Amino acid sequence: MIADETGVSTATVSLVLNNRPGVSAETRELVQKTITALNYFPKRSASQLARQQTGNIGFIIWEDHFSEIEMFYSQCFLGMELATRDSDYYILLTTVKLDFSIPANLPRFLKYDDVDGVVLAGRVPHNLVALLEKRKIPFVLLDYEIPGKNHHKVLVDNYQGAYTAVQKLASKGRKNVGYIGGSADHPSIKERYRAYLAAIHDLGLHPNGNPLDLVYARTKEITPEIGIEGIKELLAKDLPLDAIFCANDTLALGVLEELKRQEIAIPGEIAVVGFDDIYAARFHSPPMSSVHVPKMELGKEAFKLLVEVINNPKQISQTRTISVNCVCRETS
Repeated sequence: MIADETGVSTATVSLVLNNRPGVSAETRELVQKTITALNYFPKRSASQLARQQTGNIGFIIWEDHFSEIEMFYSQCFLGMELATRDSDYYILLTTVKLDFSIPANLPRFLKYDDVDGVVLAGRVPHNLVALLEKRKIPFVLLDYEIPGKNHHKVLVDNYQGAYTAVQKLASKGRKNVGYIGGSADHPSIKERYRAYLAAIHDLGLHPNGNPLDLVYARTKEITPEIGIEGIKELLAKDLPLDAIFCANDTLALGVLEELKRQEIAIPGEIAVVGFDDIYAARFHSPPMSSVHVPKMELGKEAFKLLVEVINNPKQISQTRTISVNCVCRETS
């Protein structure tokens, strides 16, 4: 149809449709104008076949991360989905268990080689990463990294975000800032805890005691219940405590509920700052201070990097870090 209208060969039309070289600027413009005038869309299957690609990108997430409370990775996924709208890719979403086994729990799009690349969001099974490496399937880690491995990844600036949060609390006159964290073995949480300890030291907080006295860190997966347990334990020590930095907002929500239950004034007696700035933080009563993470930007950057890796699989591994900022609301 396009060839008939323009008087050029079908091979030339194919080169234009697939953005290949070997066509003069005048001919390319003629073909593109004809495509627009005829409102023509090439069959996706044929287009991808010509490029030896499926046109699919996998998005894999541990099922416990995809919760109603967190809503962190669902926003990352939305960012990726928005980024694909200007491309010829589809995103295939699946969840996996952390005790994932091969081949029993292998996602179907991997079982049938139906993706060009994969984004792995948050904590993911390391044997799944090893499988992708073995099969030479391009992938990008999102908000996760494996110690000792040099993978393509998109990360949050966890250290700077946490350090700034403690600085903000100190600037408001808070002298005894506690820490509550779960998932202590997660790389992002480790960085937030490391920044907390550095800020406590640098700013001279806890002047009369051991900083670890006001730390509650657990390896258990993060839930509001851990926040409740943590603040109960810190209060029971009967030590000076005028602020809490929480490793994420889910924990902070639990802390706030327990402080209210014990009728402890927020922020009068104890200020609270979380991390991630999930949707619930802004609409909590009182609205919660948090380190804002641009979650959709994370997803968009992961998609952008993955496409680059798909097109150039031999490139040196990259780490892209997304900046964050501390948003002060009524809890601090």
